Amino acid sequence: MTTLTHGLNLQVAKVSVRNFYILCKPKVTGMIVFTAVIGMLLAMTPETSAVTLLAATVGIGLASGAAAAFNCMVEQQIDARMMRTRHRPTARGDVTTPATLLFAALTGALGLAVLHTWVNDLTMWLTLATFVGYAVVYTIFLKPATPQNIVIGGASGAMPPVLGWSAVTGTVTPEALVLFLIIFLWTPPHFWALA
Repeated sequence: MTTLTHGLNLQVAKVSVRNFYILCKPKVTGMIVFTAVIGMLLAMTPETSAVTLLAATVGIGLASGAAAAFNCMVEQQIDARMMRTRHRPTARGDVTTPATLLFAALTGALGLAVLHTWVNDLTMWLTLATFVGYAVVYTIFLKPATPQNIVIGGASGAMPPVLGWSAVTGTVTPEALVLFLIIFLWTPPHFWALA
């Protein structure tokens, strides 16, 4: 392999990694992880394992990135027409639909495996339900059908502190539901104000 070919291969690899990173919507995923960590911090006790905290953060982050990538795949035609989203790799055609679907499936499966192995099954199942709520119910069915999509779909966006809470406690308590309600009730008016 020549130096030029090796250099080109590295450049292609960097572009590919960057494209998949962008598909994960890092700012949105960061906020989801942040609110999940808040749920963890509010629920933790002196006995809470650092491994649990780290694994929950990683698992929830991977699942969130997978849901975001799935959303980019489903909405690539719409994204290509919108100024704010037309730069996304799926909208530009830089990442194919099969590659995006495979990436989302593998990333989501890895996130769920991390949660199952190092956190607990409740958090894994709640995370899967949140993924389905956002990627399927909200993205595929609600968003194109009703302007009230943010109200109903907001449940997925309000789940991260519950995921964090359940990661630490293994349960969903009234306190976790209060955290859910705070974000759920906050989301629609703030989203509509930005629209």
